[in-house]
Amino acid sequence: MLERLAPEAVQGIRLLPVVHERLEMAAVVRAALTAADPSAVAVELPPAVRDAALRAIDRLPRISLVVTREPGEEALVWVAAPGDPFVEALRWARERQREVHFIDPDLPYPEPHVDPVPDTYSILELGPERFFELLGQEVGRSDGSELDRRREAGMAYHLQRALSMSGDDATILALVGAAHARRLSSRLREPAAHPFARRRSATVDLRHLEPDSLTGLLGDAPLAHAVWERVRASDVPAEADVDQALSRKVSVVRFGLRVIAGEGGAAEERRRSSVIAYASRHGTRELLDLGAFPDRHRLGRVVWKIAEGSYREQTDESVKPWQRALFFDYARRCARAQGMLVPGLYEWAIAARGVGDDNLAWEVFDVARTYPWQEGPAEIQSVSIDGDELDLGTRRIRFRRRFMRVKRRPVAVPVRRRPTPENPEDWLAGFDSTGICSYPPEDIVIEDYGRFLQKKAVSILAAERTRCEPFTTSLLDGIDIRETLRNVHERRIYVEERGRVPGNAGSVVVIFDRDPEEDRFPFAMTWLGEHDQESDMAFYSTTPGDQVVGPGIMRATYGGFMLTLPRGRLFDVWGDRDYRLARDKAEVLVMAAVDYSLEKLVVVVAAEKPNRRMRQYATDHDRQLMHIPIAALSPVTLKKIRVLHILAGKDKRPIAESYVW
Repeated sequence: MLERLAPEAVQGIRLLPVVHERLEMAAVVRAALTAADPSAVAVELPPAVRDAALRAIDRLPRISLVVTREPGEEALVWVAAPGDPFVEALRWARERQREVHFIDPDLPYPEPHVDPVPDTYSILELGPERFFELLGQEVGRSDGSELDRRREAGMAYHLQRALSMSGDDATILALVGAAHARRLSSRLREPAAHPFARRRSATVDLRHLEPDSLTGLLGDAPLAHAVWERVRASDVPAEADVDQALSRKVSVVRFGLRVIAGEGGAAEERRRSSVIAYASRHGTRELLDLGAFPDRHRLGRVVWKIAEGSYREQTDESVKPWQRALFFDYARRCARAQGMLVPGLYEWAIAARGVGDDNLAWEVFDVARTYPWQEGPAEIQSVSIDGDELDLGTRRIRFRRRFMRVKRRPVAVPVRRRPTPENPEDWLAGFDSTGICSYPPEDIVIEDYGRFLQKKAVSILAAERTRCEPFTTSLLDGIDIRETLRNVHERRIYVEERGRVPGNAGSVVVIFDRDPEEDRFPFAMTWLGEHDQESDMAFYSTTPGDQVVGPGIMRATYGGFMLTLPRGRLFDVWGDRDYRLARDKAEVLVMAAVDYSLEKLVVVVAAEKPNRRMRQYATDHDRQLMHIPIAALSPVTLKKIRVLHILAGKDKRPIAESYVW
């Protein structure tokens, strides 16, 4: 394998092409160095930074910044992180007391550029030999720029000089960028002159990098570097408990009350150690003779699992299986759009925000940025730097988290206060009317939502019946821009014929909870619309009498409801013997919606599709059930329409606004 990875350019010098700042490349470099066991290692760094770079290596696993400044030029910055291939090479040499050579001539860089190289994650599937074969075919075939040729001439000179100063049996393994390897190999076969370059830089500084700057400067997630640090030291635990990596709360229970005291320093440190231990155990992979090293795909699953558990503990909200599946699919698609095989920290964060909220995205980000060795005071000056300052193409994401905390002191909040009775019997005295009625503002909301569901069902059915075909003689209903762009290679225009839906949607059924045990929503009722803009409604809910919120005002929560127009036709569906074969209250509503719908299409919003019995019942009555998954609708809106208030008489409507919540 070594002959394919690092072929011998001249006697005693092997060139290993690398991709800068990639974690998988550090593992390949370590395996190649172990196999070759050279007497000296050379890296593509200027000789002027030698002292600062070696000090940075000695500080590992603390990440350092080597900054080179010249008057009138942009500062050059090298991040000495464990997962960098140059860092791994220098570290390997220092641990074995081998010679190290810095061979890149100190030349001014007019502007940074990035060579198109494949994602190094493909090493896990292709293997190192095949990866380097493809890398050689794609990178470094051109003659390069004038600056590239000057740099390669200088590297050839430094390598030849290093070999001549060593013994006859000396071997040097040189790590150079993949774009330079082919041309540098040719230059080494002929004499090279001393390059016209600076012998020393004006200022070379070594700085400790602040923890908050890691995510902006590292190509891979800080957690991946932390896992590599544990793996290269053979410090992978045999077992790792994920529960220790989840909890970040310190709670105190007194008199039946639980007080959240916040995060403790020692507890947070233990949590970070548990996160790295679990990631080292479940986020690594063995590959041939390279040994174990971080698998970014598996690390993504580790990050999600820990973040999901922490999110549940912080917010008391569970993450659904569909959110997990969508998280990985969305992150993968974002990565592919940017030419990467697997997602990284940024893709994980935006995917978590897309399937959840900012709190979930923060938990994912917080797990992925775990790197404990950077915390605490440093023996050298610390610096906080943003990736934008170095033109690294840093992408920003802002978190707007909801904090569940208790105020340290009372704070006046400008909210409408609900009246509270001095004597609860005063509210019960309001039930002196002979009838009941609804609260009109809630009626308007639920009627509008019913019309929205009708239009949505028609649009879904029309989209299912829409067909697309290449343009021949007719534009049909217009040009299909999406399909035309998708098949732009065919140089054809696609047109679409929009589906036709016979009629409109009629009755609407919304099922929040089927209540199979018949105990959560015992109250069932049918009432008629008061005017032509109101539907007849049948619903089942919690018992309104259990929540009296005002004088003659009761509050309940829908388990499900049905709306149908025109008004004044609905019989008491709960006492109708035509529906005695229904197995639960939800089926009663569906059967009633089919019976009373004047249109062929009946909308059913529920978690699951109507069963075969209900579909057959609709077919027998020449109706079609259009199912809309409740998960496809806004949970905020659903939470709003699920609450109803029942008033003991129309005389309560003027005062209901003060009590409804």
